Formats: sequence, C-alpha cells, structure tokens
Amino acid sequence: MSTYKVYIYACTDYNPDKISGLVSKTIDSIQLVKPIHGNIVIKPNLVMAHPKVATESYTRSEVVEGIIRTILKNGSDVNRIDIVEKSGLGITTSTAFRHAGYRKLKRKYGVGLIAMEESRQVRMGLDNGKIHKSIRIARAVADRDFLIFAPKLKTNVLSNAYSGALKLNIGSIDSKERMYHHNMDLHKKMIDILEVSNPDLIVTDGIRFAFGGNQMTQHGMDLGVLVISTNAVAHDMVCAKMLNLDPFKIDHILEAIERGYGPTSFDDIEIAGDLPIERVQQKTAGLDYGFYPVDEFKCNFKIISGTPYCTGGCQGITLDWLHMVKDRKPKTLKRFPKLTALVGKVTKKIEDKTVLLIGDCAQASPNIHAKRIVRIKGCPPTHKRIVWDMMVKFFLLAPLVRPSLIWDGFGLYPMKKIKGWLVNLKFKPPQNI
Repeated sequence: MSTYKVYIYACTDYNPDKISGLVSKTIDSIQLVKPIHGNIVIKPNLVMAHPKVATESYTRSEVVEGIIRTILKNGSDVNRIDIVEKSGLGITTSTAFRHAGYRKLKRKYGVGLIAMEESRQVRMGLDNGKIHKSIRIARAVADRDFLIFAPKLKTNVLSNAYSGALKLNIGSIDSKERMYHHNMDLHKKMIDILEVSNPDLIVTDGIRFAFGGNQMTQHGMDLGVLVISTNAVAHDMVCAKMLNLDPFKIDHILEAIERGYGPTSFDDIEIAGDLPIERVQQKTAGLDYGFYPVDEFKCNFKIISGTPYCTGGCQGITLDWLHMVKDRKPKTLKRFPKLTALVGKVTKKIEDKTVLLIGDCAQASPNIHAKRIVRIKGCPPTHKRIVWDMMVKFFLLAPLVRPSLIWDGFGLYPMKKIKGWLVNLKFKPPQNI
C-alpha cells in the first residue's frame, strides 16, 4: 500500500488563481501531518534573480502568491506568514526579493520578507548530524508552526544534475556554514539540515524548467508542471524520474532514504494529479543537463581533474562556473587563454607556460613545472572568488561582472552582514544545543 502521495498537475502559465486552486485541491485530498496554522514560513528558491543574467533560476512570485492565497483560504488561526531565504554567496537576498517581484507580495498581503543574512538567527543542535552538530538558521524558521517549501524545478551540476526540495535546504543556512564541507560531503550536509527544516508541504514551480548550465544563469523551457507533496523525499524521487534521472543515483536522495526521511522505493509512492508522468518524461527526454566530468568541458583550458573528485566541491563549482560563461557570454570561452588547469590533487608531471590551480587540493600537486602558477584557493573556492580572480588575473569578464552586481556583492552585502551581526548581538538569540 502506498503511503506517500505526489501530485503532478498541468499548469501552463503563471496564474496565481490557478496555482492557488491546485494547491487548495491537493490540501483537500491529501493528509497533512499538521494543520496550516500559527506562524507560517514559505521557503522559495532565490539563489539569484536578475533581469539580464539570472531569469530562470528562481521560484516565480506568482507561485508563492498562489500559496499565500491558499493559506489565507485554508489556514486556521494564521498568526503571520514569512518568506525566508538566503540567496547565493555574495548576493544580497533583499536584491533577489526585488528582482523576483516579491516586494509586491509584502505590499499586497502583508507578508514578511526575511533575508537571513540580516535577520535574527538561532543555533539549533542536531541529534543525527553527520557533518554538522549544530547549525544557525533563521529565527523565523525555528519558531514556525508550518513550513512550506517552494522549490524551482531545475538542474544543478553540484548535486548529480538535480535540484529540488532536499537541495533547497542549503538556502536555510548562512554563508560560512554553507561552504563548510561543501565538497564530496554536500549530500550529507543537505540532509543534516533536514532535521530542523523539514517541510510540511512542498509546492514546486515547474511551469518553466531551468536546465543545462549554471544553477543561477542557465536558460529554461516551458514544461507546464506544478508538483505538490508533503514529503521531500517522495517529491524528489518523482521529480527526478520526471526528468528522466535515476533518483537512486542522486546522492542526497539516497542519503535521505538511508536516514529514514521518506520512501525507499516507488512502491511506497502514489503519483496522482491530472498530468501523467510519462507525458512530462517525453518533454524532458534527450535534454542535455550539463552534468559530466569537468575535464570534458570544451574550452581553451586543458583541464586535468585530480583527486578527490568533489561533485559538490571544486570540480562541481569549476564546472558550474564554466557553464555560467557558456550560458550568458559564450563568446568569452574563445578568449580563454591556453593553459593547464588543475582541479584536485594531480601527482603526474605537469609542464606548461601557465598552470592554474583551482582549490586547495590542487595546491598540493607536487610536480608542476611552469613559468607562471596562478592559484585560486578555497575548499572549495566560491563562485564569487573564481569570478573575481578570473577577472583580475586573466581579464575574463564573467556574466556576473556587472556594475550593479559588483556593488551588490562587494558594497551592499558586507553592510547587510554587519546589520545581521548587530541584530543578533542586540537580541542575543538562545542557543538550542
């Protein structure tokens, strides 16, 4: 007997009324673990939103508006509704709220927009953490009575080509902890966070599907899908299958299954709704998701991948950066200098005029002979660091090198972090450890 339900609906346009109707219809037929009440948190995907270079990577405001309307219609004793997010490293969440159209939701419905880097936080202890023994999350998330995830259906080369409900939790923690063990342990890290941020309802924006490149800058296609469930694992298993991916080859799904957060097979899942999964699979069949070894990316760099191979770390982030250039400034690939780039520790002899070492493991490569060695340090280096170093050392302007984004990342973001530090210093949040 199936114990988990996942609903796949046809939804071809961003109409809040239709989205609200589908969510309400599901709530009427699905068994919620708890009623929609009290302090409600909506967690969307706003890793980045920008009208020029990041148009497909975020949860559209119309989907969140549909969720809000459903809460107001179906909720009982609703105290407040907060939209909580932490955008990608070096990007202010407040700017993402603005570019994604979320400010109008605040004006129209009176919901809170909480940017984690500048808001109250609390440290939560983890009983079963493999990477983290405790983490800092937004106080609003810790104090919520009902948690709704609103992921964007998209691919991500850092997480076995798939980003969904489980991956969304990386945006539940702040920058320093986000990069801790953001390497071959990324899947364990994601599921650690699930202990304190496990959604009660998931509503996924698959009306447009983003795929094939960098998680922030990749392009998209009309898919016309809204996916709803009450279990993050069941949801991700079905969504992965919908994209013609094998969920049992996706590390974070396997990790969540191993820890008992959801079904162990499709025998435990009932797929409902009005859109057969086979019809969606026909649309996604044959699509290139850009998930392959970093040394297979075609450019002027001779890329040599060493050990360890970190899909969620140096190799993955390097591949993600290369896709960023391909997505929005493909002509820049032709301007790449001819050099040898090492990602991971390489023990064989390397000879070239210029050698680029990406990540701390590459710095340990013992047999390099070059006139010029360029180092990008970090375990792993952030996108921000790679973009900056490539600009300064090779005069390569990535798509994110724009005056507004430079100000956002190097001017506004530090001020937001200082504000957050002062807020938490003032309130001295309790440490639940």
